[in-house]
Amino acid sequence: MGAQAILLVEDEILIRILVADLLRDAGYEVAEAASGEDGLRLLESGGDFDLLMTDIKMPGALDGLALATHWKNLFPGRPVLVSSGHLTADRMHPADELIVKPYSDARLLATVERLIGPPCQPRAPRLTA
Repeated sequence: MGAQAILLVEDEILIRILVADLLRDAGYEVAEAASGEDGLRLLESGGDFDLLMTDIKMPGALDGLALATHWKNLFPGRPVLVSSGHLTADRMHPADELIVKPYSDARLLATVERLIGPPCQPRAPRLTA
């Protein structure tokens, strides 16, 4: 059985790298996109993901909520996690869950696990010199 796959869409490169590394180290597969348009291309090219995690405000014509609408059309019933410092829970449709920036690693991992379950196989810890 393969690891659960997450599509991470975040325009801020440092946040995207840190979140992707955290999720991978926990045992999830992660595909990264820097914009809503890039995320949509991954979806339309046949990417099969268990969770969409997207920022809301991003450059370009397709923000995170518009991307989430495309996601729900392609993957009915699969969850969307939005992360933002600018959104309140009453404005997060069509997302299933909101995580407000800044958030802790533990909170993010607990939220992802609640939405798609625990990772199948955590990666071995990285050794550094």
